[in-house]
Amino acid sequence: MILLAIDFDNLHQILRDLYTDMMPLCSNMAGIAKGIAGLGALFYVASRVWQSLARAELIDVYPLLRPFAIGLCIMFFPTFVLGTINAVMSPVVKGCGQMLETQTFDMNKYREQKDKLEYEAMMRNPETACLVNHEEFDKRLDELGWSPSDMVTMAGMWVERGIYDMKKTKTNIGQIFVNLQ
Repeated sequence: MILLAIDFDNLHQILRDLYTDMMPLCSNMAGIAKGIAGLGALFYVASRVWQSLARAELIDVYPLLRPFAIGLCIMFFPTFVLGTINAVMSPVVKGCGQMLETQTFDMNKYREQKDKLEYEAMMRNPETACLVNHEEFDKRLDELGWSPSDMVTMAGMWVERGIYDMKKTKTNIGQIFVNLQ
């Protein structure tokens, strides 16, 4: 699992790192695109000029500038196109990131309050207090004694506590994955 070895804060950091890693790797493909764009623009202009000369018409220059504009965009793609997109989208991404951090902080505070209230509610009920507190669990086991009929009840209590701990762990792991996003 390569993702576990990467230290990242959120999805934005992963995408930013991917962008900086992939841009140099795409340089060969960008060079081929520049060559194809140049040849395409040259053939398009040549065919339009040839058609105008063949019909003995004046050559209209303005429609011929479009392939050169497209060729310039392809030629300077990282600067013109990606630079413009990054300049426009950067404030949006920063604003969304700040909103995410604020909401995540609020959710952590509310989760702590919920866990505290849940713990207090379970401690008030004598039937569920043994699930959340080790001392209560040990006290209930001591009250049962060690007779063979109590061993079955004790095993059931251990299983019940294990299931409760597993549910809490599952919930905590789910919250960790939510926080990573």
